[in-house]
Amino acid sequence: MILRHQLPAYSPLGVGPIREALVHGLGPGMDGQADLRAALAREYCADEVRLLGSGTQALQVALGMAMRQVRDTAVALPAFTCFDVAAAAVGARARLRFYDVEPRTLAPDLASLERTLHRGTRVVVVTPLYGFPVDWDAVDELLTQYGAFGVEDAAQGDDARWRGRRVGSLGPISVLSFGRGKGWTGGSGGALLLRNRPPWQGLATTMVEPAEAPMTRGAEVRVVSALMMQWALGRPAWYAIPHALPWLRLGETVYRAPEKPRVMTRAASACLTATRAAAAREGATRRATATAMVEAIGTGSVVRPIEPLAGATPGYLRLPLRLAHGLGGFPQPGAVTRVGLARSYPSVLAVIPQAGPLLDDTPSGWPGAAELVRTLWTVPTHSLLTAAERSLLVRQLQAYDRRG
Repeated sequence: MILRHQLPAYSPLGVGPIREALVHGLGPGMDGQADLRAALAREYCADEVRLLGSGTQALQVALGMAMRQVRDTAVALPAFTCFDVAAAAVGARARLRFYDVEPRTLAPDLASLERTLHRGTRVVVVTPLYGFPVDWDAVDELLTQYGAFGVEDAAQGDDARWRGRRVGSLGPISVLSFGRGKGWTGGSGGALLLRNRPPWQGLATTMVEPAEAPMTRGAEVRVVSALMMQWALGRPAWYAIPHALPWLRLGETVYRAPEKPRVMTRAASACLTATRAAAAREGATRRATATAMVEAIGTGSVVRPIEPLAGATPGYLRLPLRLAHGLGGFPQPGAVTRVGLARSYPSVLAVIPQAGPLLDDTPSGWPGAAELVRTLWTVPTHSLLTAAERSLLVRQLQAYDRRG
């Protein structure tokens, strides 16, 4: 039990998908990427699909395309989101502006977004954090009013839906990520999805391939090796080992410099195909676990779960909670961190040093994002969370800030 530490997020992975990754990645003439592209096009209603080395790379390419569609414009990012969003914008050499986020729902603050658009911003990135869908219809109406281009970064949107439509199928450009904690994994990889929708009908046909380095055997070996390590150590009984290694920085939010876009490896695409059904089952488990935990916490608690918008079906990659006193409000802080409680993003994007040279904004004025930096924490929802661990989390959340 000393080694036991719960994973913050989990993507199903077994021996079979790793074997498929090994065979397709290192075997001669084995390439199932065309089938994966076709499956993604059907599932996410896309006219064109490109497979890239990561979700960050896919977003970087998406921003480059969007800026070519709407020239001489800054790019608006949510002030509170994953640091990889900023890395993609840095890689695309975008001028950066930010809009605020509504703390209760994690959705864009539409008044703040409109102020950014009023200043002339014409490319906007929208991110459904932790699988909580945004009101895409309201966002799209605002974008249309200003002639702006929306990029849907659905990296955390696995199995989430907005009014019955899959998150990742809503914008003219959408981005998916398949990293180890994204619910559906190939060990790495991302997808760029394009749609011919007014007024961007020619978008898919004008797709510009990223300048990619040729796929190498070394890249395939690295992906297969990473999948093996993920399978071996990505389980609660052993996770304390990699979690304790400081150079891995697991559980930390760090800025990772953008890389030159490259194509997805054959190993990653084979793993994705082999894990699709398991990932769908995992999504149902996450929703059931999150729903039960929110009901158990109750409305009288000082803990504030993020509220889904009407019409939203969250994917609950994790369950985000607003905790006014952070870790200090728990009777047993060590116990809740061992079962997966983790802080969300530690700062607004605008203060990341690498974003500074591209900033075309005043580094203030995002009170919702600042509140989330202070108060947002998350707990696991995945299938590796045991009934005993879930009960412990619920008891600790029910007792939050009520000691003595």
